[in-house]
Amino acid sequence: MQSAPIAIQTLTQRDYQSSLEITRKLGDFDGYSSFAVAWESDGLRLTAVMNVPGTVMPDRGYPVLVMNHGNANNRWDTFRDYYSHEQDSDAYRALPMSGLITRYAREGFVVVFPDYRGHGYSETNGKSEGHWQLDRHGNRIVNRQGEYVSRILDDDGLRFGGWLYTAHYTVDVLHLIGALASIENPPDGVRIDYDNLFLWGRSLGGDVTARAMTASNRVTAATLWVPATLSLWDQAHHYHYDSPCCADGFSLEALFVELQKYNAVHDTNLVARDLDPANFIDQVDNPVLVQVSIDDTGVRSAWGIQYHYALQEYGVPTDLRVYDGDAHVFRGEVLEEAIRADLAFFRAHMQ
Repeated sequence: MQSAPIAIQTLTQRDYQSSLEITRKLGDFDGYSSFAVAWESDGLRLTAVMNVPGTVMPDRGYPVLVMNHGNANNRWDTFRDYYSHEQDSDAYRALPMSGLITRYAREGFVVVFPDYRGHGYSETNGKSEGHWQLDRHGNRIVNRQGEYVSRILDDDGLRFGGWLYTAHYTVDVLHLIGALASIENPPDGVRIDYDNLFLWGRSLGGDVTARAMTASNRVTAATLWVPATLSLWDQAHHYHYDSPCCADGFSLEALFVELQKYNAVHDTNLVARDLDPANFIDQVDNPVLVQVSIDDTGVRSAWGIQYHYALQEYGVPTDLRVYDGDAHVFRGEVLEEAIRADLAFFRAHMQ
């Protein structure tokens, strides 16, 4: 029986050689230029938006920030909107992440905003039409709105939209980190300082980021916003019973079925603990900033807080910021404070 390819133990041992290709220029905008880029991960061609600062480039090149987005449910085509040639429009500024990926670029970071597999223009070997999430008895699962729950399948019948999806997304980000060391056709005069590579992750992207920095020694520092960094079983329990926003009463069943299916297809003995970054904190060697809303109704603030203290227990340099309110998405003064905290944190750990 072989090791599971998506287990953190295996991710740490994998080789992530790839290269980044700039596929087209999206335009020059206020304080930055924007490009569409592509790289390869597990044989899939994946895409990202890359924003390059208009500030004076440091002698060693620009520091780089990979920004890992959270769960978009099935509205993945919306990520194509970030490739707009009209990024100075009100419609673009209204996109949830546009203010962040442009702000950090204006502050002097090359920002890479990746589409995971199956998102935006990225490839997937999955398909969704005509397939439905099933319980262990083969019955279609119905959510609390009485709707059948669709699923995205790869060629082995495994769900990319299920509980194991963040592990696949982590592989994509690790290949992206590897690709940043080799940009095939960089913009004229632009260099990346590969020794100053930062990660940012929000919600699901916080889980992706926590796994990626566990498996890679290239990360200078990382910041996690409202991160889903708890064990999968505890997360499944929360979304099965407790979550006021999306409790559908099938999460525990779905996780159980998915793990069994994965092990049967890949002849592995993958268990949920193999995917929990908190079980591999001894492998983290970069500083971490955790920022949460105390009464978050999407991802419990306790998850990020527990992860912060677990890092601290292992001697990892870490800071925690807890904001009032129940917003899963930072807005207004909290958003600005969180951005300023990130920038100060990154600059304090610049090498």
